Formats: sequence, structure tokens, C-alpha cells
Amino acid sequence: MQGYQVILKETRDVAEGTRLFVFEKPAEYVFTAGQYVAFAVPNTSGIEVDPRGLTRSLSIASAPCEPDLYFAMRQGESSFKQMCWQLKAGDTATITKAVGFFLLPSDSDMRPVVFLAGGIGITPVRSILKQAEHDGSKRSFTLLYSNRFAKDITFGEEINALDLERFRAITVLSKSTDACAPLNDERGYICQPMLEKYVEDILGHLYYIVGSPEFSDAMEQMLIGLGIPKEQRHMDPFTGLRTQAAK
Repeated sequence: MQGYQVILKETRDVAEGTRLFVFEKPAEYVFTAGQYVAFAVPNTSGIEVDPRGLTRSLSIASAPCEPDLYFAMRQGESSFKQMCWQLKAGDTATITKAVGFFLLPSDSDMRPVVFLAGGIGITPVRSILKQAEHDGSKRSFTLLYSNRFAKDITFGEEINALDLERFRAITVLSKSTDACAPLNDERGYICQPMLEKYVEDILGHLYYIVGSPEFSDAMEQMLIGLGIPKEQRHMDPFTGLRTQAAK
């Protein structure tokens, strides 16, 4: 695959079974918050590669203002994930030019934004929010972030600490046995009553959906049922693929 060779600086576990990969950012590399790349790892251990190969589409989790490139993924059984988990500082991967339209509108359109994110789908949201913080954005942001358990939450403390003037993050846990939810913490699944609880003037917002295909479909159907027009619904372009890519 042609593209940019990037050098791994470090890895960090950022949730149970979820790893952050920090790469040096090439001096000439540019992207917009919310975009993704094709990410390829070499077969350095001689393992048998499954039919899907060693390349995946991954959102960039870092913001353009940050000095490094971040990618995060959940652990899995595929040969791609096995190779990624073997990466160590100094190893290389190849990425393409960033693409995608999961982007905020220009500042001439300051409509408030609602992110509906599930699991590892938080990665492009982190990029967008970190850049918004850097830019001193006055836009209103609401994040409803769905996971099964608290241990699955990725970038939780970092996102809650964002210095944004108009930002609220709501954690939604679908499988937690703790029935006592603190402020801005919900149990169950993101649904219409939950959205109405946190979002005033539902029809006046822009909505950004990112997560598993099942999650994304459910969120889109909810918004359609609420009468949100297509031009106000934005879905991460590659997470909706009907595949077993997460494995």
C-alpha cells in the first residue's frame, strides 16, 4: 500500500481490551478532525494472514493540533489485530492520506452538535472535540457515549476534562448492574426519552453517529423517527460496513 510510513512511539491501554497507538506524525501530513485512513501493518512474525488481510480503515483519534498521530482499537482475533498487538516502539505502519466527511460545518454554521457514539466509535469524536478545545470553539456540543460497562469507556477522563465553554458528556452503560447512576450517567440504551432529557430543540441540532453497524442503524432510525432530516444526520462513513471488521 502506498502512503506514509509512520513510526510507533508508544502504546497505552486506554480501556479494558482497548489500546492506543501513538505514532510520529510526518511533517507534511495534514488532516481534518474526524477523518480516517487506511492503516496497514507488515507481517513481521510470519503468522498466517486471514482473508481480510492486514489493512483496516481507522479513524484518527488525535486532533490536527496535536504533535502525534493517535489510533485506538479494541483487541480481537483477526491477524490484523494480532499483528497490531505485537507492535512495539520503533516499529512502522503505513497510512494513506486522510479522507472522510465526518466533519464539523464551518463556523458560519454554528448549529449545536450532538454526538451519538458507541464503543470504540469515540475515536473521531475525541479528535473533533480536542480540536474544538484548541480552537476555543463557542459551539454547543452534547455527547451521549454508549458502552456496556464502565471498564469499556475509552478516553472518558480526558473527554470529561475538556475545556469547552458549552459541552456536556453523558455516559450510557447498557449492561452495568449499578442501578444508581450519578449526574450525566445513564443506564440502558440511548433512546428517544434519553435524548429529549439532554437535548432541547431536537430539530435544531446536527447529529453525528459513530459506532458499530447495529448501533449506527439504531441511532439513525431513532433520529428518522424524530423527524431529523437527512442533511442533519452525519454517519461515520466506514463504520457502517456490513462486515466482521471488529474481530
